[in-house]
Amino acid sequence: MKRLKTIKYISETSIEDLVSDVLENNRDVNHVIQAALEARKEFGLKVQEFIDKLAGS
Repeated sequence: MKRLKTIKYISETSIEDLVSDVLENNRDVNHVIQAALEARKEFGLKVQEFIDKLAGS
């Protein structure tokens, strides 16, 4: 999966389904973990921006 597609997939998929998918389809665990870390950082920044804009309103 491409990085952005992986990030989207991770953010929309339950942990149980992620684990099953990685194990059943021999996905590159390091790639999935790296994308998960990127997703956490990206969405964390977006949430902070959302909070800042709400506070400024």
